[in-house]
Amino acid sequence: MDMHHNLASVQTLDPAVTTEARAGAPVDIQGFHGVEHIVAIGASGDSLSETDRLDLVLEASADGSSWEAVSEDGGVLGSVDADGVFASIDAAGKEQSEYRIGYVGSLRYSRIRVVPEGTHDEGTPVAALALLGGADVKPV
Repeated sequence: MDMHHNLASVQTLDPAVTTEARAGAPVDIQGFHGVEHIVAIGASGDSLSETDRLDLVLEASADGSSWEAVSEDGGVLGSVDADGVFASIDAAGKEQSEYRIGYVGSLRYSRIRVVPEGTHDEGTPVAALALLGGADVKPV
């Protein structure tokens, strides 16, 4: 299979130390059949716990401007909770890892949101990209 010519990639969050909520760039899935969001987490400068954590949220939009958390499994490849959270980075063992979630729902745009909960004085390096697959027109 020729993945090189059949996938498109988009950097959605520039690599940066994160102390406040950040939303990734909107990903337009028109012309594709799905998107895989990948979030890379570096070593946190803070002590992560259940109260001091980073939540990764999947959001979708019909127009790219009004966003809602994706809370049903119908358009999700992976699992999300009722608030769209697909990963909570709440311990040192969850740092320096990548987390991913797929979206094949009916809304045209999707993005990830990084939401620090609790105290994050030093921050955590975070970056994200999206892989679009199932292109209607190939090569991409």
